[in-house]
Amino acid sequence: MNRKDILDRLNKMDMEAYATIGAPQNFRMVIVGGSGLVLLDTIDRATRDIDAIDASAKIRGLMEKYGANLDVSAYMHYFPYNYESRLHKLDVGGRKVDFYTASLEDIVIAKLFSERPQDRQDIISDEVRSKINWDILHRLATDENEVKASVLNERSYRDFLYNYNEYVRRYGPDEGVDL
Repeated sequence: MNRKDILDRLNKMDMEAYATIGAPQNFRMVIVGGSGLVLLDTIDRATRDIDAIDASAKIRGLMEKYGANLDVSAYMHYFPYNYESRLHKLDVGGRKVDFYTASLEDIVIAKLFSERPQDRQDIISDEVRSKINWDILHRLATDENEVKASVLNERSYRDFLYNYNEYVRRYGPDEGVDL
């Protein structure tokens, strides 16, 4: 799926939710991973699914039908503790489902935990690197109340910190981030 395909699916999911779910409130879905990066206009590769780390229980039945899943929610501890404060609302849906992406910096942090080659490729692209707020990325990586507060154990955090420092050393800005 490309960006248009993802947006079309989300819009159709919202329309079906609106037509079939009688609850008065709106529901939420937070998109991450490659599909999140596509929706943030930072990569243009196709993605096979829409990864979400959070979705209201009432829409979970519709998610599979539209190529969305919560499989990555098992990796919730890869996201900085306060990721919700940095969500980006998408301009799609809204009749019954409000769709969000995690921030670029939060997605990059999560991908730095991964050992999958595709995840690493995603975050070294020129477009991703040019749009990262490197000061925010640094704060998320090192602040006691962010990644360190959500990671499962000290060893995982040390491994992440090594990946983060290597990423900044190899791909970061020439100046501006004080490691």
